[in-house]
Amino acid sequence: MNVRFFDKEIEIKEYGCARGHIPAQPIPKAVNIFVKVTNACNAGCLFCSNAGHRDKVDHFDHDKLWRVVDELIKQDITVHRINITGGEPSVVSKIVNDILKQAQGYPSIHLHLNTNGLLLSSQELMRSPRWDSISMSLHHYNPDRLSCLYGTPIPKSAFDFKGIDLSKVNASCNLIRGYIDSAPEVEEMMKYALSLGLTRLGFVALMKVNKYCESHFVDYSDIDFPSIPNMYFTESKRRGNDCKCSNYLYNHDGKILEVYMRNYNNPLYCESSLLYDGQHFKQGFHNDDIII
Repeated sequence: MNVRFFDKEIEIKEYGCARGHIPAQPIPKAVNIFVKVTNACNAGCLFCSNAGHRDKVDHFDHDKLWRVVDELIKQDITVHRINITGGEPSVVSKIVNDILKQAQGYPSIHLHLNTNGLLLSSQELMRSPRWDSISMSLHHYNPDRLSCLYGTPIPKSAFDFKGIDLSKVNASCNLIRGYIDSAPEVEEMMKYALSLGLTRLGFVALMKVNKYCESHFVDYSDIDFPSIPNMYFTESKRRGNDCKCSNYLYNHDGKILEVYMRNYNNPLYCESSLLYDGQHFKQGFHNDDIII
C-alpha cells in the first residue's frame, strides 16, 4: 500500500507476517524509523557496510526528525519504533541523548538502541531509562575470536552490564562461516548469553551485500537447531521470500533464553521502513529518493 507523505509516496505494509500455516493478516498503518546518527564505528567488521568508517555527522537536524514524526501521527500512522543506529551510536552520544530528551513527550514511541557494547560510552547510553528496548551485537563467545571478527581488541570492560536493565536487552549474533556456524557453536553461544544474564538472543544470517558476506554466509535452515538439548520450537514467521524466522526457547540449568533465527533474503525490502540520516528522510537503507 502506498501512502502520500510530504508529496511523495511511501510504502506501508498492509499485512503482517504469516505465522506457520496461518496466512498474513491485515494490520494498521505503521512505520519503523531508523535514525542513522553516524557512519563512524570503533569496530571494523568485514561483514558491515560501516567497516572502517570514522566520519561522524557534521550536522543533525533534530527539528526535522520530530516534524516527520508529528506528521506521521497526524496521518494516523503509528510509529512502532525509532531505532537509533549507525555506525556505533555512542560515538556521537550527545546526538543520541538529545534525541532521548526530545522524545519525552512521545509516550507511544518505542525507542530502540543498536550498539556493539564495547565502549564505556556505549554502556552508559544503555543505562538510560528512556529505552524501551536495546539491541546489542554479540557475535562470538570467545573474546579472542570476537577481537578477530571486530578487528579491534576487546576491552576488559566490554559487556559490563552493571546498572543496565537486562530485561530490555536483545543480543544479536550473526551466523558467520568459521565463527558461529553449527549447532554446537550455537549451543555455546546460548550458554554464554545466559552467563552474561541476557534473556534474549537472535541468530541472524548475513545479507549477501559484499564478497565477505557471500563467502561466509550461513543459512539458519542449515543448522540443526532441534538437535540441541533443551531447545523448544515455539513458532515460525515469514514475509514472502523477503524474510523468514523461527522462534525457540532454550533451557540451561533452569535459566530460560528466548531465541530467534532470522534470514533476510532481500536487502532492498523496505516496506514501512524510513531512514533518517540527520538531514534527509528516505525509504529504506538503499533508496536515494529523498522524501523530505
